[in-house]
Amino acid sequence: MSSLMKNHTWELVDQPPGIDYNEVFSPVVRHTSIRVILSLTACEDYELEQLDVKTAFLHGNLEKTIYMRQPPGFKERTGNKVYLLKKSLYGLKQSPRQWYKRFDVYMINNGFSRSSYDSWVYFKEFAPGMYIYLLLCVDDMLIACKIKSEIQYTKGLLRKEFDMKEQGPARKILGMEIVRDRSSRTLKVSQSGYVQKIMNNYRVDNDKSVSVPLGAHFKVSLK
Repeated sequence: MSSLMKNHTWELVDQPPGIDYNEVFSPVVRHTSIRVILSLTACEDYELEQLDVKTAFLHGNLEKTIYMRQPPGFKERTGNKVYLLKKSLYGLKQSPRQWYKRFDVYMINNGFSRSSYDSWVYFKEFAPGMYIYLLLCVDDMLIACKIKSEIQYTKGLLRKEFDMKEQGPARKILGMEIVRDRSSRTLKVSQSGYVQKIMNNYRVDNDKSVSVPLGAHFKVSLK
C-alpha cells in the first residue's frame, strides 16, 4: 500500500461504467543477448553489476481510463466509489508494456541507444570506443562497463527516476547462477540450484550420479 500511495496510483471518483485497454505486447529479453553481454564481460574484463527495480510495474503511465474497486477494509469505503488509476498496477494486462515504455523513454532521453536486435538492451558510447551496456529482464538489471565510475554514474541516473535496489556484482540472472574468475577471464552460467531444487522436490537427491546423459547403448533415430 505504501508503494501505491508514494506513486500516486489512484484518486477517488464517482463510479462510471466500463474498463478499457488496447495493446498489451511487451518485449522480452533474448537469452542470446544475455549470453553476448556475459561473453563480452568475460573477454574484455568488464565490471558487471546488478540492480533490481522495486515495484517496477507501478512506474508505468496508463494510456486508457481504468477503474478498480476499493480494497476490502478501506476506512472511507462507500458503495458508489471506485479508484481511477493514474499509473499501472500489478495484475493489469498492459502493465508490462507501460513499464517498458516508461523505462525506454527515460533511457533514450538520457543518451542511451536501444539495440535494434533486442529492445531490452541499451548501450551508450560515453567516450571514443568506450561503451556501457544495460540489459533489463523486466525488473532485474545488468550493467556492464570497463569503467566502474561510469556504472556508478548510471546507477545515480536510474535512482533519480526509479526506486532501485543495488545488488552488487552480478551473481544470478533469470534463475541462472553467474560464476566468474576474473584472473583467467572466464565466466560460467549454471542452474545447479534449480537442478537441486528439482531433485529435492522429486526426492532423488540421494540417487547415484551419472557421467553422461544417456547410455552408450541408447539408439537415437529421426524416424
